[in-house]
Amino acid sequence: MRIARLSLLLTAAACMASLHAQDDIVMKAMRDEMARSMKQLTIENLEKPYFIAYRVVDSENAGAGASFGALNRSNSSRSRRLHVEVRVGDYKLDNSHFFFFNMNQGTTTQIYNGTMMLTVEDDYKELRRQLWLGTDSVYKKAVEDISKKRATLQNRTRTDESDDFSKEEPVTTSHELPAAKIDLPKWESEARALSALFRKMPAIHTSAVSFNASNSYSRYLTSEGTSYARREPSIAFNASAATQAADGTMLDDFLWFHGRSVAELPSQDELASRIQELGKNLTDLRDAPPLASYSGPVLAEGDAAPQMFRLMFLHDLIGAKQTINGMQGMNINNTNQAENPFLDRVGARVLPEFLSVVDNPLIAEYQGRHVAAQSKMDEDGMLSREVRLIDRGILKTLLMSRDPVRGFDHTTGSRHAGQAAPSNVIVTSSAGLSAADLRAKFIDLIKQRNRPFGVVVRRLRTANNVVLAYKVFPDGHEELVRGLQFVGMNPAAFKDIVAASKEPNFLTVQYRPAQNGPGMMMSFESEDNATPVSLVVPSLLFEDATMRMLRVASPNPPVAGHPFFDK
Repeated sequence: MRIARLSLLLTAAACMASLHAQDDIVMKAMRDEMARSMKQLTIENLEKPYFIAYRVVDSENAGAGASFGALNRSNSSRSRRLHVEVRVGDYKLDNSHFFFFNMNQGTTTQIYNGTMMLTVEDDYKELRRQLWLGTDSVYKKAVEDISKKRATLQNRTRTDESDDFSKEEPVTTSHELPAAKIDLPKWESEARALSALFRKMPAIHTSAVSFNASNSYSRYLTSEGTSYARREPSIAFNASAATQAADGTMLDDFLWFHGRSVAELPSQDELASRIQELGKNLTDLRDAPPLASYSGPVLAEGDAAPQMFRLMFLHDLIGAKQTINGMQGMNINNTNQAENPFLDRVGARVLPEFLSVVDNPLIAEYQGRHVAAQSKMDEDGMLSREVRLIDRGILKTLLMSRDPVRGFDHTTGSRHAGQAAPSNVIVTSSAGLSAADLRAKFIDLIKQRNRPFGVVVRRLRTANNVVLAYKVFPDGHEELVRGLQFVGMNPAAFKDIVAASKEPNFLTVQYRPAQNGPGMMMSFESEDNATPVSLVVPSLLFEDATMRMLRVASPNPPVAGHPFFDK
């Protein structure tokens, strides 16, 4: 059965590899139905569409997962998904970026927020029927939304007068990487073996490992003439573990690796080594003392440096258009959206003069290391390009999709996972210090501030979940502490970084763009709801940062001990 599943997956992947976007049946159905819709789609006394886009994504997925040496998941699947975008009005003001929840949406066909499942067979007539119904449903909602949006704006002052959609030259291109080849029975065996490593870790309460693969083939077509075909394989490994300290504090961490092929993942021996390190860190943390509070020099190194940059600074480098809430009197999360403070800071210093930042989706490696976010075009079909965001501390621009924001009228070819998003983010220092010199500067700062110790952070998951932090004393010795969170760490704090390392730290993360609108909204407009982002960031020395003990209610530890270790 497993071999049959594997054979089915590889056969389907091979079929996908033979598709040609200009003449295949799916693209022909898209072109023909779009041409008909642009001519015929209209309701009496209402506006015709000025823009239509179809995105069809074929996905082949396979994965295996295990916990504590036992397989708990092994599966493969195939699906085809359509997203329809219809804009009425004009580039200046259309139906987009407006929230009004219609309970009757999708009653005539199974479509939600422009997305529906398609037949996986290349049946031209059935594809045309589904495209017709999907387009009809989205058009009807579009003309309803533009009417409600105009009415809402008559009673509301707009702070952003930018256009709703940018005019860009049409582009036709393709980017088809080789489909990933998956040996599912081998993954099942490796998942069992790697998860069984936790049988040697009595302190770990829960754990899991998994391998996941996806071969996605995307076709995109717009009424303006832009089109592309893109095949993107994605391979990921995930391991997670959790335990509790004696006082009930939850302690957890995870590993995540990504590649475009199995060869780009670490070997099984490397994965085993990282899992053992993960388990040891969590075991040591159980006995580590908490730290009530701290204010003083903080050194972020290892994974912590790119994670801090991603979590506390990177979001302000993205131009995301705000959504207008048309549900008057309805209190919806995130309705009162704060403007990005960097909209008004182009030309101002936002980092020290020795730091620069670029976003470069055109590269597959940097300094001999693999980076994950290479792309020839973005999801709008716009050509990818290197974007210099910050030059010697000075903000130059923001990452943009075709959704303009105040002061930024055009795309930078940066739409991924449904919104403007980063790709390969590279932070460089013109005055980088060696690891030894950076450590010495850190200790000098501790002494100058007359602090009994400083704090070095080597891993964190969020600003509220610092996983690995150590007291560093003036004589250089370290003591592990647990349960810390940053307080008031925001982009302004990065302006006062006093030093950075010469050597970079590499980290690839699964990036999910923030939903820039009412909390009930979900983004289905992308080829996927997350995208891999690689960050290359030097170790960073903050002269003054504040941390305190994490204050959160935790459940009591299990009453009885782990049965496997209860001899």
